[in-house]
Amino acid sequence: MPKKIIANLTLLAATIIAFIVFLEIALRLFYPQNLNPEFLPTTNLGTFSEYDQILGWKLKPGAEGYLFSGEFKTYVKNNAQGMRMSRNITQQKSKYRIAVLGDSMIWGFGVEESDRVSENLERQLKNAEVLNFGVSGYGTDQEYLQLNKTVLKFQPDMVIIAFYANDLEDAGNSIRYDYPKPLFKLKNNTLELTNVPVPKRENWEDRTYPISTKINLYLSHKSHAFVFFKPLFREINSILSPRKRVLPEPDTVAIIKKNYSEDYQRYEKLNDKLYCEISNVLRQRNTTFVVFNIPAKGHIFPKLLRNGLDKYHINEDDIDINKTSKMLYNLSQNCGFYFIDFYPYFRNYKEKEKLYFKIDAHWSKEGHKYASEILFKKLKEYGLVK
Repeated sequence: MPKKIIANLTLLAATIIAFIVFLEIALRLFYPQNLNPEFLPTTNLGTFSEYDQILGWKLKPGAEGYLFSGEFKTYVKNNAQGMRMSRNITQQKSKYRIAVLGDSMIWGFGVEESDRVSENLERQLKNAEVLNFGVSGYGTDQEYLQLNKTVLKFQPDMVIIAFYANDLEDAGNSIRYDYPKPLFKLKNNTLELTNVPVPKRENWEDRTYPISTKINLYLSHKSHAFVFFKPLFREINSILSPRKRVLPEPDTVAIIKKNYSEDYQRYEKLNDKLYCEISNVLRQRNTTFVVFNIPAKGHIFPKLLRNGLDKYHINEDDIDINKTSKMLYNLSQNCGFYFIDFYPYFRNYKEKEKLYFKIDAHWSKEGHKYASEILFKKLKEYGLVK
C-alpha cells in the first residue's frame, strides 16, 4: 500500500511539473508576462531619490532604472537637474513655463514619462512647456521648501500643485514612509521649520529581504507562469487572510471625516498656512498659482469606500465625501489662488475603472490623460492658457 501511494504521489508530482513546464513555454511563446527586469527590484524612493538635509529626500540626478509590479513595468530616468525628465532643462526659458509639483501621482508612479499628466498637458498647449517637479512621498511642506529652494530658479510663469488625500498627514509628521523629513510647526501663526538638518536614514538603499520575499522576487524575475498566477495567489491570500485585503489607507478615510481629531485639526491648520505662504511667494513674483485635488481611489468607488469605512468602524453619516474639495475651495478664496476640483469629473466618468490600476491606487495611463484634459479645459476657462 505505501508503495502504491508513493507511486501515485510521484505521478501526480510529475504531472504537475510537466503542466508547469508546458504552461511556462506556452506563456513565453504566446502570452509573455511582465517579468521583473532585476532580481532585486528598484523602489520609487530608495533607488531614484537621495538624502537631502532640508527636504528629507529629492530625486537623484542621473538615476535610472525600472520600476516594476505585477501591473506595470516602467522605465524611470532622472535628468541632470534632478527631475524625472529625459531631457535636461536650463533655468533660462524661451517660452511660457509651467511647473507642476506633487507626490507619486505627479511623479508618475507606474506610467512612462511621456504618459504623465504633465506631458499630456504640454502636448495640448501652444508655445508652452511643462516641467514636472513631482517627487514620490512629498507633502505640502516639502513642496513649499522645494519651491523656494529649486523650482523658482527655473522662472515658472505658472505653478500647479496637486493635492492628494495623504498630504495632511505628510505635512504633519517628521517621518513618512520610514524616511525622516522636515517638520513645520505653527507658532503665533508663523511657520517654524524643525527637524532640520533632517536625520539621515542609515539604510537608505537597504536590499535585505526575508526568504519568502527573495523567492517571490526570483520567480517574478524568471517565471512567466508565476507572474501569470500572481493575481490568483493574491486573491486566495485575501480570502484566507481578510485582514490583509488591500483597502483605502487610513489617511484617505480620516481626511473626509466631518469632525477631525486634534491631530487632523493641527494638520489642516498647518496645510492652510503653507498654501497661503506659497500663494504669497508666487504673488510677489507675479506667478499664477493653481491647485487641483487628485481624487483618491477609495473616494471614487463606492465599494472601496464602504470597505474602508467598515475597516475603521466609521459610520457613513460621519463622513463628507466632498470635505477636501470644500477645504481647498475655501482656502483658494482666502489665500487668492485658482482651484480646480477633479472629484466631480472622476466620479461621473463612465469607465472610471480604467483611470486607476486594478490593484494599485495610482492613476493609470488613462487616468493621467483624462486628468490633463480636465486641467487644460479649466485653465482655458480661467483664461490662463491658450
